[in-house]
Formats: sequence, structure tokens, C-alpha cells
Amino acid sequence: MQEEEKHLVQPEKPSAQEPSSGTKKKKNKGKSFLETVREIDEKERQREEELEEKRQQILEERRKKEKEAYEKKIREERIELMRLKQGVITESEIIHEEKEEKPRLSVWKKITNFLYHSKWWLGITVFLVGVFGYMIVDYILQVRPDMIVMVLTDDANLQLSSKALSEYFEQYIEDYNEDGKVTVDIYPIPVNDDTSVSDYYTGNMTKLSSQFQLADSIMVITDAVADEVVLADETMVNLEELFPENKNVRGTGFYLRNTDFTEQIGSPELVLDRDICVSLRKVVRTFDSEEEMQENYDIAYGVLEKMMEDLPYERKTRTLEPAAEAAEDTEGGLQ
Repeated sequence: MQEEEKHLVQPEKPSAQEPSSGTKKKKNKGKSFLETVREIDEKERQREEELEEKRQQILEERRKKEKEAYEKKIREERIELMRLKQGVITESEIIHEEKEEKPRLSVWKKITNFLYHSKWWLGITVFLVGVFGYMIVDYILQVRPDMIVMVLTDDANLQLSSKALSEYFEQYIEDYNEDGKVTVDIYPIPVNDDTSVSDYYTGNMTKLSSQFQLADSIMVITDAVADEVVLADETMVNLEELFPENKNVRGTGFYLRNTDFTEQIGSPELVLDRDICVSLRKVVRTFDSEEEMQENYDIAYGVLEKMMEDLPYERKTRTLEPAAEAAEDTEGGLQ
């Protein structure tokens, strides 16, 4: 009993597995999430660096091998070329003539390539073709008259009678240009000594000068003022030498006053001034050939001969003051 009581009273020894309260140790803390991520990134970076280094080594080795192969090829070609030059061999299996292969282009690509490289020349060519084409079409379609008559007198009645004059002269002419019709053009260029309207005067002088540089218009209808402007004694044919028997001819003019010319053109009420006449230009060298002017002169001369036959001398009277009428009868010898 006593042993049992001692046994019960005796304190229990602490267990070896249970730590004492005074000797408990703190547990170690685990790694944080950020530290884990950093470690992973670092390992990944190291792995990529190792791969890049290996790749660079492979590339370097490849470049080195290519360089060595190229240098070897050059050395072999040099040796082979020397052997060819020395005549040791006639043909080489190493050195071959390389022919550059031209790229094959489609039809559209060829066209666009040509247009691009030739655009300036094409532009100039198109412009010239257009100009010459217009000139050719204009020349073909242009109505070329068989004869041209210049009306230089400033007589208002004649200046406004272009159609009647054209029809009158057409009866004496044939289809010389062989275009299937007879055409006479009338060029009214009123010439006077009034310079007050400078633009009008200058314009008419320019037209007159242009026509006298050409060989188209041989026959002219003039008056005393126009004769002075065009220097008729120098530029017109002396008709008095060619037709000395004609009473209407004086100097360079065939005068229309004492004829039935106004009746012939369908205006019998008109009374022409006494100095209005028909003249012919002399054949000279102009911008056109002298031969061309001679052909036009022959046509105009034939027309004038027919006119003289149809317009005999007929005494015409006008209602004038007695003194003026007497002076008109004696001046110039025209009755």
C-alpha cells in the first residue's frame, strides 16, 4: 500500500517528445511569393543566355566554315585561271562563264516599264503628232479657193458686197484646184489714210502686209489712196502696156467707173468713185515660191481679160457741180 502510495505521489517525468515550455523554438518562416518569382525569372534568364550563347557559337562556326570555303574556292579558281593562261589546260571545270538570267516580265509589266522610262519622249511625240495631225486635217478640210481677190478700197458699197463680187468672178474661172467646185474668196481690207483710230489702221496694215508676203492673191480692187499705200507703180503690173487700146485702162488699173460693173454684180443703183480700179500684182519671190505666184498670176490675168471683154467702155454720168464735173472729165484722160 505504501509502495502504491509512493508510486502515486511520485511526480511524472516529462516526456522526451514534449518540449519544455522554456525551450520551445520558433518555427522557420517559408519563402515569399515575390522571392519565388524572382528565382524563376533568374533561372529563365540564365537559360536564355545559355541558349543565345550556343546560337552565336553555331553561327560563328558556320560563318567561319563559309569563309574558309569561299577562300578555298578563290584559291582554286586563281590556280585554275593561271593554268588556263599558261596553256596547261584548255578548259576548266571550276571556272564557268556565268550568264545573267533576265527576269521574265509579263506583258503588262513590260508595257508599264516602257511607259515609265519613256514618258518624256512619249509626251513630246504625242504633242508633235497632235500638232501635225491637226495641221493635216485642217489642210485636208480647208476650202482652198481657185482665186483670191483683195478689196483694198475703203468704198463701203464694195466692202459690203463680198458675196456679189465672189459670184461675179466665179463666172470667169474654172475648177483649177480640182476640188469639184469653183470658189473665189474676197478679202476686204479697207485701206485709207485715216490714222485717228490707230488699232483699226494698224490691224488693216498688218493684214495687207501679210497678204503681200504670200502668192495667193494676185487681183486687187484699189483706189487712189490704196495705190499710194501699196506703191502701185512698183508692186502692180502696168496694164496700159498690155492693153493700150482699152479706154478703161490707165497705168496699173482697169477702171470700173465707165462700165456696167455695178449692173453685173446686181447693184445697178451703186455709183462707183472714179478712182476705183482692178489691178494685178507683179510676180516676185515671196514666202511662197515664184512658180506658185506665176500660176496664180496666169489665172488672174485670164479673168481680167474676160472682164475687159464683158465690160466695155460706157460713159457714166453723175450729178455733180459743174466745176467738179468739168474737172472730172478732163483729169486723167478718162472720158
